[in-house]
Amino acid sequence: MDFTNGMKKAFLASVGAAATTAEVTKDILEKMIEKGERTVEHGKVLNQELKHNAKQKVKEHVSIQVTKKYDKAFECVDEMSPEDLALLKERIAKAEALQKEKQEAEEDVEVEESEATTDSETSQVQEDETEQ
Repeated sequence: MDFTNGMKKAFLASVGAAATTAEVTKDILEKMIEKGERTVEHGKVLNQELKHNAKQKVKEHVSIQVTKKYDKAFECVDEMSPEDLALLKERIAKAEALQKEKQEAEEDVEVEESEATTDSETSQVQEDETEQ
């Protein structure tokens, strides 16, 4: 009977060890999951801060560069000879003409698209009337 009793105790001890291992493993996994979730949330916050800071720096940098470029251009105009001013005026007139042409071309495309839509709607109504 001692042998049977010893085997029974050994078996129960191994079952207890397995149960304890399962509980400890479950606790460790829960802690790891919780820590991972916190890390992900912290990473999201850091990412948002980084994006915000980068956008701010870009805005500051770009606005400063644009202002500096125009300031230099205005300074140059002040120092131009009458001939250079005349050439500049011609270039400005050409640039304005190009912008006007682009704008008119865009408006023409919009009108054509609008007319195409109206034409297709009209033909659809005519088809519907013909079928009736």
